[in-house]
Parts: sequence; C-alpha cells; structure tokens
Amino acid sequence: MALTVEIIIGIVIAFIIYEMIHHMIVQRATRMVRYSAQNETDVAFKAALQRLVNEDVLTEEECKISSAETVADVWGRGVMAFEYAMPIGMDVERRLPELEQAFNDALASFSADHQIKSVVSGSAFVVSDIWVYEDRLHIDVAYLMNESTVEYLKDLKKLGDSDH
Repeated sequence: MALTVEIIIGIVIAFIIYEMIHHMIVQRATRMVRYSAQNETDVAFKAALQRLVNEDVLTEEECKISSAETVADVWGRGVMAFEYAMPIGMDVERRLPELEQAFNDALASFSADHQIKSVVSGSAFVVSDIWVYEDRLHIDVAYLMNESTVEYLKDLKKLGDSDH
C-alpha cells in the first residue's frame, strides 16, 4: 500500500514539474515572438507616421509617441496587436475616420515596400482601433502574422457590429 502511494505521489510530482517546465518554455517562446513582432510593428508605425507628416496629414508635434504597449495580454496568447498613444491637435477627434484610412494606407504601403508577409492577403499591418482619450490619440495596430491575430480582428468586428 505504501509503495502505491509513493508511486502516485511520484507521478503527481513528475507531472507538476513537467507542466512548470513546459509553461516556462511556452511563455519564453511567446515573449520572444511578441518582442520581435512589436519591434517590426514599431518600425512600420514610425514609417507610417513619417509618411503622414510628409503628406501634411499630421504635424511633427502630433507624431511624438508617448507610449507603445501590447494589447495581447487582454486578448490572449498569440495576438500581435500593439497600442500607440500620441498627443493630438485640436481637430483630430473629428478626423478619426480620415486618420484611420491614412494610417491603413501608409501601413499597407510599408508592408508592400518591405514585402512583409501576412497570413491573409493584403497588408501585414492594420489599424484595429483608433480613439481619443484624455487629449491623446490612441491607435491599435494589429500585425497579421498569425491566425490568432486574424481571429482577434474578427472578434473586434463582431463587437463593433453588435454596437450598431
């Protein structure tokens, strides 16, 4: 009887150790992929900002990124979407649809120029949300490098459609 209990305890301990090691490896891999995706998205977003300045859509002052962070923690593992926040000019709030289209065009141009791959046809980078909060323009950019991110965009679209 004691031997059976020891075997069961040994199996349970082995399983717990396996799960802990597996979890650490998966988390590390996910962090590395997310870090790489954020770096690529940062480059694309900054290039889009520069293009919008060159086209007189935004001013240099409006393009100072005050923060950039991942939204993946909210939506789950594998979602490669990042939020950027910037100070805004007086008329930005009424120009949100125009700005969203301008950013999407600039990001699509960057994707095409640099031949960045996407899991769907079209641009590898898409503005998934844009809004003004506390005198800052917030822009979520999704990097369509995997199915999780594509599903995230579909979920956002469903949420947006249900609001109307």
